[in-house]
Amino acid sequence: MLVQAGASGVRPALAPSPSPTPTPTPACAPVFRVAFVADVAGLRSSVDAAGWRGVNQAVSEAACASAELALPTRPSEYRRLLQDYAGRDLVIAGSFLMTDAVVEIARTNPTTHFVLVDPIVMPPDVPNLVVLTFRSDQAAFLAGALAGILTRSHFVAGVYGPAGAMDTTNRTFFERGARYVSPGVRVLGAYQPAASAPYADPAWGAAQARSFVHEHADVIFGTGGTTGQGALLGATQSGAFCISEDLAPSSEPSCVIATSVKFVDRGVKMIVADAIAGDWQSGVRSLGVAQRAVGLSMGTAPELTNAIRDRVLTIADLLAAGSISMSP
Repeated sequence: MLVQAGASGVRPALAPSPSPTPTPTPACAPVFRVAFVADVAGLRSSVDAAGWRGVNQAVSEAACASAELALPTRPSEYRRLLQDYAGRDLVIAGSFLMTDAVVEIARTNPTTHFVLVDPIVMPPDVPNLVVLTFRSDQAAFLAGALAGILTRSHFVAGVYGPAGAMDTTNRTFFERGARYVSPGVRVLGAYQPAASAPYADPAWGAAQARSFVHEHADVIFGTGGTTGQGALLGATQSGAFCISEDLAPSSEPSCVIATSVKFVDRGVKMIVADAIAGDWQSGVRSLGVAQRAVGLSMGTAPELTNAIRDRVLTIADLLAAGSISMSP
């Protein structure tokens, strides 16, 4: 079950340099041309694959539009590829890894519209650039609310990456969500130590989760790359429930009862469809529960009763309506 307010196929990749193979469209002119530049992980990256899927969905629903995909083989190709495609109507940088490159190329090509998908660090304002972000605070709030509902010990905990902006958002709003449904709940949490590999220390994550379970936490929120995945494993080993972060591997540990998710494909589809329709507004576009761009995907565990599912869905509807304050 996916908790939201109101609750694929991928086309063949092109070579790293522009070798246009337009999406078939009816005979019409002009054709709105979209280019999607992935990062070096290509469509192996869940984010890139979702972004490209969103492009295709938007183009398939338009009368006269085409889409092209570029797959760089090394980071040094980002700027060149973005520039090579600057003659298109819309150019999408599919990863935060291209933040600096797309800002530079957008400034160089002021008549072309550009999109940057889900950056970690906000770039400066550029008149022809849309920055697509997702309300991770709302997704984390829903995860915290579920944890607060499920806990029997009245202790829940979160394991996070090394205190980056996303990590502090996850922690802050997980804790607020838990206290929203259970004001007396004890919420434990730890950021990954700076000395270890950022977002890539599953051993520390597992040990921290086991430590929290020893302190009576019975629901663990595991975030922060493979560090968070280690926390899920530690929770499984300790017999606790756990909630995973967006885009965790399909082979999730047995403790996972829900996953906080963001729908990059839906966000990209919205931006592309708006651009095709001539509705272009530069700046930050932040999509959340109200736009069905983030949510909480709930599993099939018997502990997730209909009453619990309905309660979380009600909270999602309140978030969408702006009826829950996200301020301290």
